[in-house]
Amino acid sequence: MKKASLNASVDWAEMLKVLADENRLLIIQKLLKRELSVTDLADAVGIEAYNMSRHLKILEFSGLVEKRKASNHRICRITGALKHGLSDGATVLDSGWCRFDFAHLK
Repeated sequence: MKKASLNASVDWAEMLKVLADENRLLIIQKLLKRELSVTDLADAVGIEAYNMSRHLKILEFSGLVEKRKASNHRICRITGALKHGLSDGATVLDSGWCRFDFAHLK
């Protein structure tokens, strides 16, 4: 998988594969509200930390999420590229033919 930046050169087929997982959609939804540690994010989404790490690796490689070190924790946040690609109150990712509305996830 080639690392994506959310602009005109995005490989939308790859992006759809990344976003096809409900847990990854929920991760994006939670991180749109605020930065969270990996542990807090796993609790918020309701999955084990080892599964969270796998999902975060995919999201990081796709250019949607990034992590920073803070003491003994890893803090996750949405990338600037994703923020730039969002519209409608910073909750909708629109490719022109497909819309992801993160505000309406259950």
